[in-house]
Amino acid sequence: MTHATHSGMWYELPWKKFQSKIFQLQKRIYKASRNNEFAKVKTLQIRLFGTYEARMLAIRQVTQLNDGKKTAGVDGLSSLTLKQRFQLEQDLLKYGKKWKHKRLRQINIPKPNGTQRTLKIPTIRDRAWQCLIKIVIEPAHEAHFNARSYGFRPGRSTHDCQKFIYQNLNSSANGKDKRVIELDIEKCFDRINHKAILDRTIAPLFIITGLSKCLKCGVSPEFPENPTRRGNKSIIG
Repeated sequence: MTHATHSGMWYELPWKKFQSKIFQLQKRIYKASRNNEFAKVKTLQIRLFGTYEARMLAIRQVTQLNDGKKTAGVDGLSSLTLKQRFQLEQDLLKYGKKWKHKRLRQINIPKPNGTQRTLKIPTIRDRAWQCLIKIVIEPAHEAHFNARSYGFRPGRSTHDCQKFIYQNLNSSANGKDKRVIELDIEKCFDRINHKAILDRTIAPLFIITGLSKCLKCGVSPEFPENPTRRGNKSIIG
């Protein structure tokens, strides 16, 4: 099959129909989770995980839409051809429930204060698997998140947080009598308890097992750092 054929197939895919189908399933998962019907939630998650539409949307997200789509992992791939994208869909179908994660590529970014911020970057293929998992588990947890949690959530942004702060700190809300507390937990993501997270994850066992492997995969020996022991920071999706 030629590149032109793959190009035509990729760009002719009905992405809006894919999104609509996935959203309908996600709404059912959200509703079941709100009602604490967790057996039903997991049944629907398995169904969503197995859909062609979810796999293709995950691949499109990490290869075409994400800002970091050109960032290479330890395999050195900074992009996938259209043929490789279709092959990745087949790999997610075949190996998705027993996905094997490659190690992470480590990049140190200097901070203004002279210290360094460490990023640990999965391969494009691993990011596609992670994005697929995000599509599956996100609606179940959205049903239980705190209403004032704004970080990394769909349909929320920094502006929403700013609006809430303004409404509660302006003069008409007696803002002068209130205080803002800023907490910076040192190396939070390095030291976070993986078991505590996984115990609270609403998902079938194969997803929790995959997430555990993802959290423990460490960094590649090709890059100067020891594998992580307690946790790691990685770019998801």
